[in-house]
Amino acid sequence: MASGPLEESPSEPLQAERDALAARCADAEEQVVDLTDQLAAAHARIADLETAAAAATEPRSIFDSADTGGAGLATDGSDPRVLSMILAATSVVAGMVALLALINGNLSTTFGYAMVVTTVILAWAAMRTRVMGTQISMSHGVVYIEKGETSYRFDVKHEGTLIDMVGQPGDNYWQVQFHRKGMDDFVVDADMVDAEEFVRQLREYRPNL
Repeated sequence: MASGPLEESPSEPLQAERDALAARCADAEEQVVDLTDQLAAAHARIADLETAAAAATEPRSIFDSADTGGAGLATDGSDPRVLSMILAATSVVAGMVALLALINGNLSTTFGYAMVVTTVILAWAAMRTRVMGTQISMSHGVVYIEKGETSYRFDVKHEGTLIDMVGQPGDNYWQVQFHRKGMDDFVVDADMVDAEEFVRQLREYRPNL
């Protein structure tokens, strides 16, 4: 009768591999659940912020954008940052689902391709709709504007600084256009400043506006 250690069953490595894969899938599923919960919490937080913003009745000054990261509310009371936040959060969830498909070996399927494409599109849309923070101030006839990492300076006292105003404060289409040679006009609208206060300060140096 043969003696010695028993040979390892061929099925044992496969079973160990399946167990490891199952554990990784379980971890990925937990992460997807956590991200989904975070997205739901983010939606609830956004709804609370919109409700608070709609209830606010105090007028904003020209410097209010500095307190909100430079992205003020739109004329209808909504926050323009909301869409970008939702798209970004949804793209994270889609990415986790795509990762789960990769772990399960389903990335090359129609579903896997769809999730990858969805993730890319959502991430791209979030970047495109991201609102750059804009801070505007005015001192001694000079308008200082900071948008993201870029700064602008317009000397209202100088006649060579060309300025046009479209509409009047309170109009939905009101805006002030600062013309720049060889570049697009820099446009200030009611989403960035308190229109009446901004125009009042401008008219101290440009009464014809």
